[in-house]
Amino acid sequence: MDKETIIIGAVALIVVLTVVRYITKKAFKILLALIVLFAAGLFSYIYLTGIHTVAGLEERYCEDLSDIKDSLKCVCIVQPVSEDFHERFSDEELENMNEITFAKELSKALFNKRKIINEKLKENNALHLLKEFKDDILKTEKDE
Repeated sequence: MDKETIIIGAVALIVVLTVVRYITKKAFKILLALIVLFAAGLFSYIYLTGIHTVAGLEERYCEDLSDIKDSLKCVCIVQPVSEDFHERFSDEELENMNEITFAKELSKALFNKRKIINEKLKENNALHLLKEFKDDILKTEKDE
């Protein structure tokens, strides 16, 4: 290899690394912004709607099982989330959990159980219900 080839290769490598770094920074910023927006919406929903407990989620989605969508949301989403809460917290801790902590832990529970939730929804050909559930969570009290 001559010097010219090495210089061209080095310049090309620097350009490629600069482009990759720029794209990675932008993608990370966009992903971070989406996570912050989702968390803010989740906190707002829980604060405004009064669902501050696992029992509140179960009451909302698991009481009327005659509605097929609610029964699927109950079985595929709420029950795994409830299971995650009960694995990580005692009954007393769940009862005394404040709204902000509940919102944060609900977000963690959805993340922790995402594989199970997706598998159950896929089995029932109901992947669209996860989006509906998230949309329900982002609704304000006046929309209900």
